[in-house]
This record gives sequence, C-alpha cells and structure tokens, in this order.
Amino acid sequence: MLASSAHAQTLARLHIHAFELSSDKTAVKIGEPFHLTLDVHLDERVASLDNVQLPSLAGFEDLGDERRCTIAPIGTDCVETLTIDALVPGDRTIGPATIEFVDGATSRARSRESNLVTVHVSGTAKVAADSNDASDANDVRQPLWDLLWAGVRGILIFALVAVALWALLWGYGRRPRVAAPAPPAPPPSDPPAPAEVAWEQRLRELGAALASEPTRERAVAVRAEIRAHIGASERETLADLTRRNAAAGDTHVMAALVAVERAAFCEDADVADAAREAVPFLTT
Repeated sequence: MLASSAHAQTLARLHIHAFELSSDKTAVKIGEPFHLTLDVHLDERVASLDNVQLPSLAGFEDLGDERRCTIAPIGTDCVETLTIDALVPGDRTIGPATIEFVDGATSRARSRESNLVTVHVSGTAKVAADSNDASDANDVRQPLWDLLWAGVRGILIFALVAVALWALLWGYGRRPRVAAPAPPAPPPSDPPAPAEVAWEQRLRELGAALASEPTRERAVAVRAEIRAHIGASERETLADLTRRNAAAGDTHVMAALVAVERAAFCEDADVADAAREAVPFLTT
C-alpha cells in the first residue's frame, strides 16, 4: 500500500469527461494509411497529458504520432493522432488506450480505459520489398555454393583421415613397452542445480492466488511482482514502461500488468470484479 501511495503522488489530479478512441476508416487495404485518434477532455488546464498508454498496434505499422493539447473555454482538449497501416488482413480490434490519474472527484488514483475500435483489413499480408529479389538471387547462387562446398568438404575429410592415420602409426611406433598408469578418476560432478520455475508458471500461480483472494491487497502484491520482473522503478508509470519497451515486446506481460493495475486502483466496490477480470490475463 505504501508503494501505491507513492505512485499515486506522481499522478496528476484530473476531472476527465471524455477518453475516446476512434478511426477515420472502418475498412482499409493492406498498406493503406489511416488515422487512429484518441480524444480527451478534462476540466483542468494543462500543457500536456502524461501517463497515457496507447493501445497495442500488433498487426499494424506505426507511421507517425502527433500530440497536441488546446486550452478550451472550460478545461483542455487533448488529441493524439497516430498514422498507421495494416500488415495482415482480417478484422482487427485496436484498444483500449489507458490513462492513470488521481480522480478529482474521489481523490483516489485510478486507471481509465477507452473504447475499442475494429477495422476490417483486406488484401495480402505485407512482405519486405526486397524479399523476392533476394530469393531469386539465392536460387541462382545456391547450386554453385553447394557444388563448391561439396568439393571443399571432400578435401577436408581426406586431409583429416590422412592426418589421423599418420598420427596413429607414429604413436604406435613410439609407444612405451611398460603399461601406462591408469589416469586418475575424475572428481565427482556437482549435482545439477534445480531448474528455476519458468516465469509463465509463476504468472499462472499469481493468477490462481488472485482468483482465490480477489482483494486490493492481493492485486497490489501481484502488480509489484510483475513490475519487479520487468525491472520497473518505483516512479515509472505504464506509459514509461511502454515507451522503453520494459517487457521486451512481451505483450502478454504488459496486458496482465494493465489488468492488475485496474484492480489495484479502482473504486472499492469494483475491486473484486476487476480482480476476477484480471485473472485470465495471468493464467492464459
């Protein structure tokens, strides 16, 4: 709870009235750029909005990101626009985006999620532009390399056999007549170290513990262990961890952390439900 209090002190106190994700197109083709927009409206006047975690863009390519906050007659309107294009076909669901803040109405730290956006992608999955050319060149060079390697390998095998035979004959002629002493017995090998429990197994154990005890205290403990696993410092937010790729591209770990964060900072009445909703992210 002390770690949660320290974390909450780094968050801005805000009254957020809108936190919506939208796309300018609902159907695109592979490689066709389109815009994903996050609109936020709050009562406070701010120059920028921190602690925002953008949605995962798995299956898309990020072509650019523009952020701006405009002072409105009442409060601030912040808009973040991402230009992206799709890499694989199908119905792709994007979201949610999340923000961590101290709720101005309750004075409690909380996390808020945006809606989801679904985009239908048609066409053929992207392939690197030079892959066909490289493949053609490899097709031409491969038989020649195979032939050369077969010749070199034959020469090397012949040379090794000749050297081994010569060494055997030379050693036999110089072999002493007395029996050589037996070599000393090798020292006993140390027993193998017990295998460490895989992180995936540990994550499932944390999920089982949260399922059996869906409380804020348990959610905070699970959150602390996940953050320790990815090397998060005390002051780093979800947005900070995402920017520096703390999970090394492991979207499973980041999704689990987002779900547990919600259980750790939501309203008291919602803790049990949020904890149960986080369990599948830990156990699958």
